[in-house]
Amino acid sequence: MTLPIGVEPENGLVEAAVPPGAPSNELPPPTLRASLLRPLALAAESVAYGPQFGYLNYLIRSPVALDPETTWRDITRQRPAWTMWLADQYPPSFLRGLLLTLKQRQDHLFGISAHYDVSNEFYKLFLDRRFMFYSCAGFHTGRETIEVAQQQKADFILKLLDPQPGERILELGCGWGAMLKRIFEATGDKEHLTGYTLSREQVAYNDQHNGFRVEFKDFITADYADAAFDKIYSIGAWEHVRPREVPLLLAKLHRALVPGGRLVQHFFCRLREPFPAAAVVSQLFFPGSINSSFRYHLRAHEAAGFRVRHVSVHDYRPTLRTWFDNLVRNRDRAIELVGVKTYNRYLVFFPASWHYFDRMTGFVVRLVLEKPSPIQ
Repeated sequence: MTLPIGVEPENGLVEAAVPPGAPSNELPPPTLRASLLRPLALAAESVAYGPQFGYLNYLIRSPVALDPETTWRDITRQRPAWTMWLADQYPPSFLRGLLLTLKQRQDHLFGISAHYDVSNEFYKLFLDRRFMFYSCAGFHTGRETIEVAQQQKADFILKLLDPQPGERILELGCGWGAMLKRIFEATGDKEHLTGYTLSREQVAYNDQHNGFRVEFKDFITADYADAAFDKIYSIGAWEHVRPREVPLLLAKLHRALVPGGRLVQHFFCRLREPFPAAAVVSQLFFPGSINSSFRYHLRAHEAAGFRVRHVSVHDYRPTLRTWFDNLVRNRDRAIELVGVKTYNRYLVFFPASWHYFDRMTGFVVRLVLEKPSPIQ
């Protein structure tokens, strides 16, 4: 049965009525098999991977577009203490560790491609129009547009990086070239800018629109020549570096910088050391990516020989809500581009991430790390 627009059934899903004879992109009604398998998968995944994982994947598998208001409310609302305790404690820590250890054997290319090689046009539907930043924006008042907030973020990071014409600058995980654009605006020097990404869609976009030297390369496993760069930075990419990979990568980056060189990082990390249940849930959206605690990062930076020159903490929640609203406004085009399931995955991803930061399971940090000169 098709419900009139705005009428919400008990399961929180909405189907729009289509006039007879009108063209429609609507999927066929769910089959009996799908109707039976979806709740069975919910039960099985809740036992194996935890209730948060099972519930979110149940929503993602909806054969029709999820109702945005219901989805945001149900994922972000405060729940009774006992349900939050269960969500936080299950799977048990030993099982969490086993599951995440197995996920860390996965090639990074698979996880990055699964999330980013969806469609460049799809990302344009909810990201800022000028830069296409896919990372926490700088909402100073909370009333800015996403374009203004991302400009403010770019300007902040530009000051931290302090790029100069002629400096060899590398971005790790450069996305669609957002920060490369801002650096080029400031220095007028495109020749010495380089970006690495594991997304073929992003390489193609940069080739077609920006003309930056962007290489299809895993910055975690890549080799770096000694003193090859004056500045290295990453924005929203360090989250993909697994804990066991952090020390070796930092050692390589330390060698790749000239004495006095600078490493600038913008990423989110965990507040505490043990893997939270949210780390298992995150595999729905970033398969194989597992972030580390803030304390772990600081120890690793020090062990690699870096000096910390700046630390600041930032709020991801306004950015996530803005992306969610933008995606909802462009629902029909999004479904046309990527289909209902991918649309639902991002509609679930944004409030689930908002909830992660609202509970302070993790937070966004910006760091400036310096490789000391011999005289220092």
